[in-house]
Amino acid sequence: MRYPAEPWHMRGSFVISVFRVPRDQVPHADLPAGARMITLAGNAFVAVAFVKYEEGSELTYDELLAATPVLDQGRIAVSVPQIWVDSEASRDGGREMWAIPKQLAKFGEGSSIAGVAVSPGVGLPGEWVTTGWTAQRLDGRDVRTKLRLSGRFRLIKAAWLFPLDGPLGYLTGRTPLVSLAGKNMRLTFGQAP
Repeated sequence: MRYPAEPWHMRGSFVISVFRVPRDQVPHADLPAGARMITLAGNAFVAVAFVKYEEGSELTYDELLAATPVLDQGRIAVSVPQIWVDSEASRDGGREMWAIPKQLAKFGEGSSIAGVAVSPGVGLPGEWVTTGWTAQRLDGRDVRTKLRLSGRFRLIKAAWLFPLDGPLGYLTGRTPLVSLAGKNMRLTFGQAP
């Protein structure tokens, strides 16, 4: 399966919630050498996001992911141990270029992974811009990838449903610490060769 070369310039919308979870309950993929998960009083922080990449993106597809902040090479980065997409090109590109362990899934009613209901929320002023890195290890390769995210965001209430026997079952019954939604989001992922 072919996929676009990096960087990927993406547009779309998202819902993201951050949960506090006891460290020993958080599944994690191998981290690059020297990287470690950031914890506080024995708890890790897990961000769960549903993203819809729309027209104007390198690829159009839906994505669900769980990510954790890590300390890597003296800076805070994000590691993505669990991620599902409904695009073979996205799966293959993510795994081969950035060591992100993307798996194929179908989303919608009856999903065995997660569902979310969102309140309208309160808009945050201005346009927000953030840059950062992912730190991944897959198939013996350590890969660090630069990202830039921008858009207008709002604070929301998000009610997630995680089937207890599903891959995100460790989040069942947990209340998010904070939830955000974004429309007209722009994401640049990866670097030009």
